[in-house]
Amino acid sequence: MTMRKLSSFLFLTAIATPYAQAEAWYGSAKFNSARQNLSSALLTSPRVTERVEAPDSTKTFTGSYAVGYAFANGWRAEGEYTLSGSSTFDSFWSPFTNVNRLEADSQRVMVNGYKNIPLTHWLSFYGMAGMGVAQIDAEGFQSNDTRRFASHRQYNFAYSVGLGLDAKVNDRISFGTGWRYVDMGRIETGYNTFTNRINARDEQLKGKLKEQSVFFETRVYF
Repeated sequence: MTMRKLSSFLFLTAIATPYAQAEAWYGSAKFNSARQNLSSALLTSPRVTERVEAPDSTKTFTGSYAVGYAFANGWRAEGEYTLSGSSTFDSFWSPFTNVNRLEADSQRVMVNGYKNIPLTHWLSFYGMAGMGVAQIDAEGFQSNDTRRFASHRQYNFAYSVGLGLDAKVNDRISFGTGWRYVDMGRIETGYNTFTNRINARDEQLKGKLKEQSVFFETRVYF
């Protein structure tokens, strides 16, 4: 067998070698660089006519912890808690020029499923999906911090999809990186606590909170 044929054989053997993982419990920690977006933004006031400028997306950094079980066939299932992350979104509405700021603080509890597809004996690609509950506290202000919208806490159904790469260091430790999309549903502040021009409590901020994140993960098997 020539050296070239031998190299090709070893390369193909490495690709064909299963990403071996014995069934085991594991714990993991992720660092998330997330960009949250507030779509379908609304200011529910009978005196506005249209949105002049949509809220910008906001970058936030969070961590998450999970406990799960890895099956020998490449499937994994886990429960994950994502720490609180805060975002702010500014919008403007005509005929007024006042800034309306929505401040959202969110955290999640999710159940996730993963399927690993081996690339080599130490590297694998995976797809994932999850669902759970997001706790969101929403408040804000109009024009300045003294003109507050009341705080409102809500619990929304959340779902996620993602993909990533796992690198197996040894039988106990893996490192990974990936991308994930999370939909946390519609959110809203409480009504205005400030006095508006008709002396009514009829204004609040609303929108749909979404998140895209790139994460780095360390996983330890027991």
